[in-house]
Amino acid sequence: MGSRIGCIGRRFGAMAGGLLLAAGAAFAQTGPTLDTVRQGTAHEAIYCLSQSGSGERLAVGVPNLLFTSGDAGRTWQRVTEVNSASAYLGCTMNSDVALVVGQQGVMLRRDLKGWTKVESGTEARLFAVDANQAGRAVAVGAFGTILVSADKGRTWKKIDFDWNRTNDQGFEPHLYSVSLDADGSMTIVGEFELIMRSSDGGDSWDIVHRGTASLFDLKIEESGIGYAAGQNGKVLRTRDHGNAWEVVETGTKANLLGIARGEDGKTLITGLRTMLVTTDTSSTVTPLMAGDIATTWYQPAIAAKGSGWIVGGHTGRIVRVSQN
Repeated sequence: MGSRIGCIGRRFGAMAGGLLLAAGAAFAQTGPTLDTVRQGTAHEAIYCLSQSGSGERLAVGVPNLLFTSGDAGRTWQRVTEVNSASAYLGCTMNSDVALVVGQQGVMLRRDLKGWTKVESGTEARLFAVDANQAGRAVAVGAFGTILVSADKGRTWKKIDFDWNRTNDQGFEPHLYSVSLDADGSMTIVGEFELIMRSSDGGDSWDIVHRGTASLFDLKIEESGIGYAAGQNGKVLRTRDHGNAWEVVETGTKANLLGIARGEDGKTLITGLRTMLVTTDTSSTVTPLMAGDIATTWYQPAIAAKGSGWIVGGHTGRIVRVSQN
């Protein structure tokens, strides 16, 4: 059974420091570099990064951190036109809309008119959100919360699900990440190593994978290749949009928190005292060692222009990771 204390990083930022003592491993150096782009305070954390096809970047975190970048992540400007007392935990953006979700069901939306608050219809903690160009959006969160939108995130509807299908006790699992395909098919991951898919807007669901480790992040590309990562070094790979999954051996028991596909085809996996790189043809990973990777945590990651990745995490830090 996935442990609820596996909710690392954006899931419960205050607990991350204590868990650092029990997670991660030291690996041989492979020559990467970490260049700090933004440095915050000890009380700040970046929990989500996203980017649009035009190259604009979005970063969110705590306390109430909301930044955008128009120069491929080299500099970041804080958004002050909206404010909330809640922590921002998840985000997504495309050429039409940007969405931010977080504590107590908080939801923000940006379109051509600017940023506004949106009624989510829930007070549950929302961990992740995704949207496609067709106007569909889905948000997931604590205790089995699933919200869907058909109007680019202006209005939301809660999806009911019989959780007895996923575990004998009927527990409502925390749902940590979601990926929405161009055709509206959605894939969700969470506790109990749960992976579930719907191709009809959430009316029906297929349980495609279960296990013991909580899965904290999910990324699936338009090509159908994707990765899920989570507790105890668990990494899974799909080649068919999330219908079937294979194990990628990591050699670590660290909690893995974030996934990003680089423009060069390499995939970065972040975590507690750990960063790993893999390729679509590899059944293993290459550990990275540079800067403070071995002593702290990083979570959200997106591709950097050309090669490498932009990564966020502790102390509100945003760094560029390059693999030499």
